[in-house]
Amino acid sequence: MRRLAALLTATALAVAALGSAGCSQRDRANPLDPANPETGGRPDGFNAISNYSVITLSWTPRPDLAVDGFQLMRLAPGDSLYRPLGGTRAMTANGYVDSGVLNGRRYRYRLYYVIGGQIGQRPAEDEATAGPLRVYVADPGAGAAVRLSPDGRDVISRWTNFGDVQSIAVDAEAGRVWVSSWADGTAGWFDPSSPFTLSIPGISSPYSLAVDKGNHTVWICDLSGSLVHRDLNGASATPGVIPLLDDPIGVAVGPSDRSVWVCEGAGNRARRWNSSGTPLATAFLSSSPSRVAVDSLTRVAWVTSLQGGKVWRIAENGAVLDSSLACSGPIGIALDRARGLAWVADAVGNRVVALDIASLAVVRTITGLVEPRSVAVDPTNGEVWVVARGTRAVARYSSAGVLLDRVDGFSDPSEITLDYGW
Repeated sequence: MRRLAALLTATALAVAALGSAGCSQRDRANPLDPANPETGGRPDGFNAISNYSVITLSWTPRPDLAVDGFQLMRLAPGDSLYRPLGGTRAMTANGYVDSGVLNGRRYRYRLYYVIGGQIGQRPAEDEATAGPLRVYVADPGAGAAVRLSPDGRDVISRWTNFGDVQSIAVDAEAGRVWVSSWADGTAGWFDPSSPFTLSIPGISSPYSLAVDKGNHTVWICDLSGSLVHRDLNGASATPGVIPLLDDPIGVAVGPSDRSVWVCEGAGNRARRWNSSGTPLATAFLSSSPSRVAVDSLTRVAWVTSLQGGKVWRIAENGAVLDSSLACSGPIGIALDRARGLAWVADAVGNRVVALDIASLAVVRTITGLVEPRSVAVDPTNGEVWVVARGTRAVARYSSAGVLLDRVDGFSDPSEITLDYGW
C-alpha cells in the first residue's frame, strides 16, 4: 500500500516556533529525531516507481538541514546485503534512475541521511518490480484514465480530457487506449506515448467498449439503444452501427474469429454478430446480463449477471450450455485459457472467484475485497488484477490468489485493462 508523504516544516522555522517549548518538544520537531511523529528520523517522500527495465527513485530534498547529504542503497535479488548506489548525494538531490534492473525481479531500496560523514541509523525504505506490463484503470470519480506501474504499486500517468471515464480498452499494436464516458457523452482514444488524442462526437451515451484487434476498430455500447462501430480516425467502420438493441451494457470481441457479443441488460439476452454485422446467434437468459468474455479456443461466451447472480456459458450458436450460481452478484469476468480458469468479480459477494473453464467448479476464492467490479488476467503469468470499488483500490494477485501488491487513492474505479506487449 502506498503512502502519500507529507511536506515538513523547515527545521529553522520549527525551532523558532517552539522556542518557548520544552527540550523534548523541540527535539521531536526536528526531522532528524527518531521521535518525530512525521518522519521518524527518516528521509521523507521516498518512493520507488517501476516501469519497463527501470526503477525511478524519488524523495524530498532537504537543503535546510545541516547534514552531509543522502546515501541510497539497494538490495538486488540474490544479494544478502544492501549495497550503495553511488556516493553521497547532495541535500538538494531529489531522485535517481536505476536502469540496472531486471524485469520481473523485486528490488528493495533504502535512503539514509549522511550526518558527520556517517550513514544514519533510520532509513526510508521502498521496493519495486520492473516489467513490460502496462495497466490502465478507468476512474470516473476522478474524471481520469490512469496508468499504473507494472507491479501495481504506483500511479504513473493520468489523462483527464475525456470526462468521467468508466470504460477502457487497449489496442497494443495500434498504440491506442480507448475510453468512454456515458455521463459526458464522450468516447475516443489517447496515445500513451504522445500528446495525441481523438474524441468521437455523436454518440449519445457511450458505455462499455471492446477493441477488434484484427482491424483496429472499436465497438461501443450506446445506452440509447445501439452498438456503434468506429475506426482509428473516428469514422464509421463497417457496419457503422447495429441498431435496435435493448440496453446494451456489455460487449466483447472473440479473439479467434472477431465475432461480436453484446449483453442486452433490459432485453435479458446475449447476441452475437460476425465482424461485418451479420446476426449469428441470440441467447435468451433468465435475468439481465452484465458483461461477456469469449474463450479463444472454444469460442464459448461467458456471461455474468449482477442482477441474477449467475454466470452462463453460451455456445457460438446461442445455446446456453450451463450456468453457475457460485457468485452472489458478478460483474467483470476474464478468462485465463492457459490455466483453465474463468476469474469473476463478485461485486455483491465481496470476493473474486475462479471457476474451472471445463466444469464450472470453484477452484479459488479471493476474499477481503469490497465491491470488486472488474478483473483482468495477465496471460504471461496468470496474475490477476482486481478493481475494488468499495475500497477505491486496485490489487494484484498471483495466479494462486495471493496478494502481491496494491495501490489505493482512487476516487471511484470502475474498470481495468492490461497491455502486456511492448
